[in-house]
Amino acid sequence: MAKEECMDLREAFKKYKQSKIPSVSEIREKASQHSKTSLFIVIILVALLLLALQFIPHFQVAQFKITNPKDLADAENSYRATLAQILGGIAVGIGIYYTWQRNNIAQEGQITERFTRAVDQLGAVDKDGDPAIEIRLGGIYALERIANESDKDYLPIMEILTAYVKKNASIEDSKVKEQNKIRLDIQTILTVIGRCKYPISDGEYSRLDMSKIFAAHVDLQEASFGDIDFDEANFEGAFLPSSILEGTNFCRTNLKNAKLVACNLEQALLSKANLEGSVLAMANLKGAHLNGTNLKGANLQWSNLEKADLEEANLEETNLIETENLTIEQLSKVKTLYKTKLDPELEKPLREKYPALFDESDQDEP
Repeated sequence: MAKEECMDLREAFKKYKQSKIPSVSEIREKASQHSKTSLFIVIILVALLLLALQFIPHFQVAQFKITNPKDLADAENSYRATLAQILGGIAVGIGIYYTWQRNNIAQEGQITERFTRAVDQLGAVDKDGDPAIEIRLGGIYALERIANESDKDYLPIMEILTAYVKKNASIEDSKVKEQNKIRLDIQTILTVIGRCKYPISDGEYSRLDMSKIFAAHVDLQEASFGDIDFDEANFEGAFLPSSILEGTNFCRTNLKNAKLVACNLEQALLSKANLEGSVLAMANLKGAHLNGTNLKGANLQWSNLEKADLEEANLEETNLIETENLTIEQLSKVKTLYKTKLDPELEKPLREKYPALFDESDQDEP
């Protein structure tokens, strides 16, 4: 299993290396070519500078028709001094530019070497062939640092970390199914992605696919996941207070007993998710897709449900006291309001107009 993980990571890195990240040998070749080009340009510039200092002052002074040899020489030398200062300033500017270029090439080489070492660490195993978690953690943090330093490597690193999670924490893996808590390296990667430098939805940063991953009891306080795809993932008992989950895909995700206090779930996709017993107090659920969602026993006190889609949602025993922007029309489309805690101004008209919603459900949610 560990060997397969290592091979998969190397294949993933090889793909990104070929398409986006130059190798160390390529960078060294580039630096060599740059040095040769720079030397040639310097020789040409020096030759032009000498010619300019020799002839330009002569032509400039000639227009004054000075006949005295001493005055002529003084005038030409004065022009040469001024011209030398101007050309010297230009030369200094060119030197600074080429120094900056050389530094960039050197820095690129260092980043590539660090990148390669970090990815190798992600596949580290101990003497028994089991994942060497401490070494892998070092690789994860090294990749995070590179991502923060190099914008062009940012997305490839996020995708490599995502691929690692998909490979090592898939709910379809029999070994993962036996776990009752998220593995430390997976927790660390989700923490790193959750404090990423750029929102995943910005510009080229496409939706990262972390569907069907095992993240039960993950601790991600104040994380920012944006448009990440967690479709059919297991986040049972997850601790996510004050997190930014705007537009995040949690369709068919297990969020049973999750702590989502004060989360921003605006426009989040929660269709057919299991939120039984979850705490969503003070959450922003504006425009959230909660159709077919199991909210049995969930706490939504003081949450904002403006324009949230609650069609066929299970609200049995759900606490909706003092929710904001919740309407009778929204509640009329739910699957059940059996034992639901409602404000009187909502409960009374609903009981009068839709009494069947308050009847005991025939079937329990899975």
